[in-house]
This record gives sequence, C-alpha cells and structure tokens, in this order.
Amino acid sequence: MSRMPNTVVADRKATFAEVLAHADDVRRLTTVHNLGAPRIRGDGTVVVHSDESGYRSVNRLSFEASQVVGAYVHVLTDDVPGAADTKPL
Repeated sequence: MSRMPNTVVADRKATFAEVLAHADDVRRLTTVHNLGAPRIRGDGTVVVHSDESGYRSVNRLSFEASQVVGAYVHVLTDDVPGAADTKPL
C-alpha cells in the first residue's frame, strides 16, 4: 500500500498573495531541493527548473512549501506549457 502525503486534491490551493508572503521561505526550499529559477504565476503556482528526471524534488518542494504557507502550493517544472506567464519569486 502506498502512502499519500497529508495534502490532498481537496485542500485549498494557495493564492498568489499567500505564496508571495512566504517567498523567502519558498526560495530557500527551492535551493534545499536543488531546484532553480523559482517563479510564480498569477494563480499562485510556483514554477521551478529541475535537472533531475522525475518529480521527487518537485513534489517534496510542494509538500514543504504547503506546510509553510498553510495551503496547498502547486509546483510545476519550467518544461511544461503551464509554466508560461510567470514572474520571479
């Protein structure tokens, strides 16, 4: 049986303002997980660059950032179509 993280799809997604209020912590977590170029979309989604295959680091960042922000922080890598229209975090 696999274990699910505490954050589930039904959790409320963090807003742009909520993520931005914790930008320093999210940037620090990005560095801790060897991810780069943290950016934010207008809907609060964080976009990062990853040189690793898979999403282990990205998922870990999402989980830890959600703990800091207090709502689900959606994280995408910069190689997907949804990563456009961002600004530096």
